[in-house]
Amino acid sequence: ALCNYKEKQFFLGESWLSTNCLLCTCLHPIGVGCCKITQHPIDFPNWCKAHYNCQTCQISVVQKANPSLPCVKSMEHEWGSVGTPELLSNKVLGM
Repeated sequence: ALCNYKEKQFFLGESWLSTNCLLCTCLHPIGVGCCKITQHPIDFPNWCKAHYNCQTCQISVVQKANPSLPCVKSMEHEWGSVGTPELLSNKVLGM
């Protein structure tokens, strides 16, 4: 059995990455099934933003003031949301 997707044919069980970063699979008897492969970050500081690269299908967190720089934890900026508890491993180890 073959599946047709955007004027191309795929074999049963065959998977491919679509042009809009969806992982698609030829399924029987449904046809083509696709799902997102990117995970959008949800908990990062307000001085950062999520940047989507459509060529690599990757999302990175970068600084709003300078998007060429990654968003990293520093002494002047705190990670996490207000009320986010400290990691248990840090409490146990006294870090």
